Amino acid sequence: MPIHADDDSLSRLLELQLEDSEITRLEDRRASLPEAARLAEMNEQLEELGADIATATKNQDGFASDQSKAEGEMEILDQKIAKEEARMYGGGVSNPKELSALQAEIEMLKRKRGVLEDQVLEAMVHKDDYAATAERLTAERDGLQTEANSLSATVNEISSDIDAELLKHRTKRSEVAATLTDELRDLYEKLREQKHGVGAAALEGGTCQGCHTQLPAREVERLKAERGLQRCDNCRRILVIV
Repeated sequence: MPIHADDDSLSRLLELQLEDSEITRLEDRRASLPEAARLAEMNEQLEELGADIATATKNQDGFASDQSKAEGEMEILDQKIAKEEARMYGGGVSNPKELSALQAEIEMLKRKRGVLEDQVLEAMVHKDDYAATAERLTAERDGLQTEANSLSATVNEISSDIDAELLKHRTKRSEVAATLTDELRDLYEKLREQKHGVGAAALEGGTCQGCHTQLPAREVERLKAERGLQRCDNCRRILVIV
């Protein structure tokens, strides 16, 4: 059954198409903001920096623990060495064999202490290296976080502006759609779904603005004479003569 549509209805249908096209444009823009993409990259970098800082801090703490442990063992050895040296030089041991054994014990304790001292120095170097790394990464993260916060505010502002525009156009769309007959609106929605969001197109200068096909002059004259609901022979969109 043919769908009847007067010029006024078709004009409002084209207005509906314009609103839908603008809504689609705004939705696409909101979904592909370059600022949002950059913010996502920055957030990924922040996560990586956070993980690197945690690793550096963990390693720093590990070497600090190693240093503390070695220093504790050195303190115990120092006490033993002092005790044994006091025995050796205190005159309480006179037997040459015992003195020789005591001297060997002291030398062994000092060698152990030397090994521990090397461990302490090595642990200190690694601890300081990781502390410097953690400090550098933290400064880098803090600077990037400041940039991300600023960019996030910009993204929110742009998104809010787009949302306000979307609300305006969606409201207008609902108002215009309500003035059309169900049959005309249903046909338009069906075509819009099939034709990449464009169900109605203007016929300007003999050209369908939906598929940009130039219609023959006689065909254009026929369409203008018949008026009513017309379809493009090429893309089958609803044509609105303007």
